[in-house]
Amino acid sequence: MKTLRFTHFLKNRALLTTALAATALWFGANALASNIAALESLGTTTTSGVTLDSGPVVTAILSAPVGSLDGYNYTWNSFLVNDGTGSADIYGSMPTGSLYVPTVGDALTLSGTWSPYHQIPEIETLTSITLNSSGNPVPSPINTSISVASSGGSTSATIPLSLAGYLVEIDNVSLYANSGATTPVSGNFATHANTGLYMKDSGGNIMELYVWASSYSVDGAMGGTAIPTGTVDVVGFLSQSSGFAAELTPMSITVVPEPSSLWLLGGFGLLAWHSIRRRR
Repeated sequence: MKTLRFTHFLKNRALLTTALAATALWFGANALASNIAALESLGTTTTSGVTLDSGPVVTAILSAPVGSLDGYNYTWNSFLVNDGTGSADIYGSMPTGSLYVPTVGDALTLSGTWSPYHQIPEIETLTSITLNSSGNPVPSPINTSISVASSGGSTSATIPLSLAGYLVEIDNVSLYANSGATTPVSGNFATHANTGLYMKDSGGNIMELYVWASSYSVDGAMGGTAIPTGTVDVVGFLSQSSGFAAELTPMSITVVPEPSSLWLLGGFGLLAWHSIRRRR
């Protein structure tokens, strides 16, 4: 079931019976928290007090506290970080007193709560964040396909860690308004609402494209704008709700130029090149 997620609430944790057990838990959590791969080894267990000190680099801004937009009041951050061992979403408000503004290319050290959400590797409830350096190189989105990203449409598959929490790109698909991908999209993205569209590739594979405006300001900014038609390339991130197949939340949708347009551009370029050669 897809729901609004303005705030994640921490699960109640049972009290430990002895100080020795409490100490073991604290050291165990922090020992596993040096990089994203170690955090992923914690599975879906909500674990507070983790520290990510592997210098993860900000690779994408998914949401920012931009205030009122598309009927939502965005007051939180969401950004992806990658440390070479994995990628994760940092979701929520900055720690009290922090003036840090997430910027692509920043290398960070941060602490908070490990709390995966809909199979998105995620750290929330930040308690500290430190900027180590800026302008670091950022990897390109991972090119994949609908069949791989959706595990063939399975409603019980697990998103592979090689894709979970990363920006992924699925190229050369068409968008439809219904799950059977028979009604092409038209008009504008809905305002103040999450929107479920569907992508279909040339092989007939279909996957949901979930415009998650209630949680991500990048999607909120799409509200009221024209839905791209024709063949498109989509960049976004994967999630999977219980009972649903994996879906892609878009960060950008780019129309692929028609072949005739590419031919014309190539033709004009070739003519210009010959013209330059003649002037020499």
